[in-house]
Amino acid sequence: MMNRHALLVLAAAASSLVAQSNVVPGLDGRLEILDNLTYWGRRGPAYPGGEVGLSMRNTMCNPGSVNIPWYMAMQENHPKFGFLIVRLAGDRMEQISDWSYCKHAFTSASTSGACGNCPSGIGGNQMGLQCSDTYSAGNNGDRYWLGPPSEIDPWLGVWTVQGSYFDRGDPDVGAPGNNDSGRSLTSPMVNAFDAVKNRVTIKESDLNQPGALYFYAIQLIHEGEAVANRGDNLKSRGFSANWSGSSWSVGNSGVGETFGSVLVQWPGATVDEGRNGNDDGRFFVGVKVTPLGGGNYHYEYAVHNVDNNRGGASFRVPIDASAVASNFTFGDIDSDPLNNWTAARVGNEVVFTAPSNNPQNWNTIYNFGFDANFAPGNSVCQIDEARVGPGALFVNVPTQAPSGATYATATPYGTGCGGTNCQTSFYEEFSPASAMDLANSSWTLTYSGGNYTLGTGTGSYIAPAGTTLTLGDDARASISLPFSLPYPGGSTTTLDVCSNGFVSAGNNGSAYTPSGSAFVGNAFATWSALWHDFNPSGSSAISYTTSPTMAVISYTAIPNYSGGGTATFQYQFLPSGQVNVIYGAVTTAGNDYLAGFTIGGNAADPGSWDISANLAGGLSICTGPTPNMVLAASARPIIGTSINLVTSNIPANTLLGLQLYSPTILNPGVDLTFVGMPGCQLYSGLDSMITFPVAGSTGQDTLAVPNNPSLAGASIGTQAATLTVGANPFGFLTTNGVALTVGVN
Repeated sequence: MMNRHALLVLAAAASSLVAQSNVVPGLDGRLEILDNLTYWGRRGPAYPGGEVGLSMRNTMCNPGSVNIPWYMAMQENHPKFGFLIVRLAGDRMEQISDWSYCKHAFTSASTSGACGNCPSGIGGNQMGLQCSDTYSAGNNGDRYWLGPPSEIDPWLGVWTVQGSYFDRGDPDVGAPGNNDSGRSLTSPMVNAFDAVKNRVTIKESDLNQPGALYFYAIQLIHEGEAVANRGDNLKSRGFSANWSGSSWSVGNSGVGETFGSVLVQWPGATVDEGRNGNDDGRFFVGVKVTPLGGGNYHYEYAVHNVDNNRGGASFRVPIDASAVASNFTFGDIDSDPLNNWTAARVGNEVVFTAPSNNPQNWNTIYNFGFDANFAPGNSVCQIDEARVGPGALFVNVPTQAPSGATYATATPYGTGCGGTNCQTSFYEEFSPASAMDLANSSWTLTYSGGNYTLGTGTGSYIAPAGTTLTLGDDARASISLPFSLPYPGGSTTTLDVCSNGFVSAGNNGSAYTPSGSAFVGNAFATWSALWHDFNPSGSSAISYTTSPTMAVISYTAIPNYSGGGTATFQYQFLPSGQVNVIYGAVTTAGNDYLAGFTIGGNAADPGSWDISANLAGGLSICTGPTPNMVLAASARPIIGTSINLVTSNIPANTLLGLQLYSPTILNPGVDLTFVGMPGCQLYSGLDSMITFPVAGSTGQDTLAVPNNPSLAGASIGTQAATLTVGANPFGFLTTNGVALTVGVN
């Protein structure tokens, strides 16, 4: 049993089994069309010493199950597009564009297209289900909406407005205007730019190489889109470029549109991908090995950082102990030799190392090459992360390498249990106002264990009584509760009542223009039966009554600010935390409506969600998802080394941990619902079980791989389980599984 125990190890990448931190279920964008590469002009010395500026057209659509938020800057949640130009010459696939500025999409036309028939009445700040939208080359080349890629987290899709390029202006307007979240970049500033600045920029000398093939590519980025839905967020196609003697012409070649990394356009190359679990994004590695004769081979690699926010700091390729590497080559996206990566053999690896000022950032391709007197074999390269952040210190990607020895690997599979899947807000934005369909209906938020469960209404309308709030237009008032009202993330003994239809746990102001981003950005938790521009001036439309068992806030025939008509709705707050929202008659008019709940504090924006269509299915609202249990380790299972096998995200009330080991790998796993463990899977046989202590939310077992070369290639599966009181009827929870291969390097 000791030897079997010693063979167990899990790569640090096993932390990938934690859910991607800001996933919005059902959010999915797809690139439909990439076309119309456009030349805008040149600058600099005479041909071929200058630079050119380009842009491209794209069409995207929404095949998902939720609307895609599309709020123009200076709001933060909208699609972003990254651009890339690549050349294939001398059997090297290399980026020739700069680290190009990215498009911040500003409105969605929401028309029918490749994803299906788009419903009518979708506002410009959402892309509706099955809807499409096109950004012309002119739109994608408009510098008023182009910002630097360094400001975008490509993994989470997040962009922060405060202190951004748009906030600072160009030239920088200085304090305080460059850090106040207001737009300082103006049209006159942009109009002063030359034809190239901030557009996709390429040196003319890189466009005039005879016999080369050229490709342009685009990348779509959404805040909260799961990696499983990103396969259609990358697209590329071929083009040709010709110099007329005074300007350039560019047009599509015979190479059509293709999904995936542009590296798939490299004939004869093998392209694989790897990522830092669900903590950070993906690297694609293309490799082509060319025989040189006499038992020598040239290894050429192209590494495409698609959406890894921490960036790459080194590129490591295994090499056999008997092999010799020589003629190292490197290429990045600039012509500065002082920031080139260095190359050397370190032990049984060829290691390319970045200087501190030139990590490989997202939406870039770097090139690495060398010769070796050893034939290629299937292996795994390693990219060390350049910056501090969540997840492992490195990313493993399958590739070919001059290594005949077995390479140690640890491949996570499946998902642990014990967590909760919930979101911090829900809302439906009705645009136009006539789309509001909640009249004469109700919904209820049931509070338990710190979370809300949204479901069909259980309350009955109570005739308004008590105190009248004589609020004017865009006004608010605070009322006291005779009990402490709990809600996800806190509790309150007062409620702030706004004349525009929403109630808050504190002063959220009295804005009259509803939007999803503003709603989740409220400072305090907010309940919204109908956020809308109402005007109760001169009426007794808003009243409240409180008792030890319930607080009732009624909006009775409250007038719309414009368009005529009124709305009737009621809030019922119970000491248990339950909230009933009940609607009476509503005559829609004026601006948009918004209904929902948010914990506030700049919570993640889940996008508009159809309440009436989905209410029966329920929804869990919380202060944040609880991650499932995860197995992680300090290193790969290399012969003669020791590692620490760690289980994390262990819930409270856990008494002990068990490590399971077996040559039997169960993938897919066995559903354990039948023994009273719903949501849990068995991924390993039960040949051996070792107990480990639990301290807080983690448990650790120290393992040693024997120094025995005959173990190379041995495979085994492992999984952790915990005895957790009250977790489920059986009382046990499980982690993901890991398939392990022992190697000599």
